[in-house]
Amino acid sequence: MMIYAAGVIVPGFYGTFVGLSAASIGLVLLVTRLSDVVFDFGAGALSDATRSPIGRRKPWLIAGAVVLYIAFAALVMPEQGASVAYFLWASMAFFLGWSLFSVPYDAWGSELAGDYQTRATLFTYRAGAGYVGSLVFSLIPALPIFRSTEYSPEVLIFIVWTVAILLLVTVPLALFLVPRERQTTLRQPAALRSFVTALRRNRPLQIYIGSATLNGLSDGVFSALVFIYQASYMGFGRWIWLVLVVYVGANFLALPLWTRVIARIGKHRAWAAGLFLTALCYPPMALLPPGEASLIPMLVLVALAGATYSIANVASPAVLGDVVDYEMLRSGSGKAGTFFAVQALINKFGIAFGAGLAFMLLGAFGYDPGSHTHNALAVFGLQASHLYLPSLLKFGAIALIWRFPLDARALSTIRRRLDGLALVAAR
Repeated sequence: MMIYAAGVIVPGFYGTFVGLSAASIGLVLLVTRLSDVVFDFGAGALSDATRSPIGRRKPWLIAGAVVLYIAFAALVMPEQGASVAYFLWASMAFFLGWSLFSVPYDAWGSELAGDYQTRATLFTYRAGAGYVGSLVFSLIPALPIFRSTEYSPEVLIFIVWTVAILLLVTVPLALFLVPRERQTTLRQPAALRSFVTALRRNRPLQIYIGSATLNGLSDGVFSALVFIYQASYMGFGRWIWLVLVVYVGANFLALPLWTRVIARIGKHRAWAAGLFLTALCYPPMALLPPGEASLIPMLVLVALAGATYSIANVASPAVLGDVVDYEMLRSGSGKAGTFFAVQALINKFGIAFGAGLAFMLLGAFGYDPGSHTHNALAVFGLQASHLYLPSLLKFGAIALIWRFPLDARALSTIRRRLDGLALVAAR
């Protein structure tokens, strides 16, 4: 719920409700990325090095949840007329909390499952839970307790309280019911230096980083402009919740299908196929004229985009878990926390840098989110930013991930060798 709010609603909300310019929003989103390098690598290194009675990852789940919630409340409940500085500091605090929370959490998930298919299954459940959260977030404006179905300040306040209740339930469940990560005797090298060394020598990691970065940028550009494109340009302000519900619902419903596709053709090829189909869904949206007559065809295209993209949130962390095992065998060191810190950095880089790029392009083409009339150049700038550029970036990601060398057979060999080394070390 929180990351969906930050990526899809918050940038447009600060433009339409708070009154910040598109250029200011873009600049803030770009600046916050500079801090994320420190946040993500720090969270990964600290969780890798932590020794506690409850393991390496669980203490950071507690600390991250506290920081994340406080920052989220500040980010989505600004006063009208809040300054650019407020948006900047609230965004930085939010992403600090997200680093402390999500980097150890994803590394923990990778360490709980060792074989190729089980890892994919585990991250399918994790993606499904994420889609449920996004779906709940999307449905909240439609509750009859609100005066309209738009993402108004009162809706966002309700979301903040909902998140508080869910954190109070789910974090203790994770702490008390989920096992610790597997014990390891591998050395834990310095995070940033070890990652740079691994990146020079680890070809699967190079391919993964390149593909995930391009796809993350595509998602960041696309998602940052959903609110503006659907509400401001298409005129679906009171239907934006339905657009989001259809997208997230299609993601969720398609998960079982993609699980079967993974079992048949492997994780990286299923990932590439899903991205290819998603990239084909964006450009036709530009052919729909503004007005509620276009709502149904827009929902059809949104549903197709959601169903085809569903694979990405399963395959990406599962493929990275395979890269972690390969690096463990190659170098003899455990880097799960560091590698998942890099993934978190890529995700947030895509959300914020992509959003910053999108809003700067809007400013360059003269598109004003607060205006109801737009010239042809401004409309083209919006469509190019929201639809055409994300498709092109996805084609670049596909070209890279199709060449990924670790399949089920390769990982099985890697796991047998790692298990053999563990037995030797235990004697």
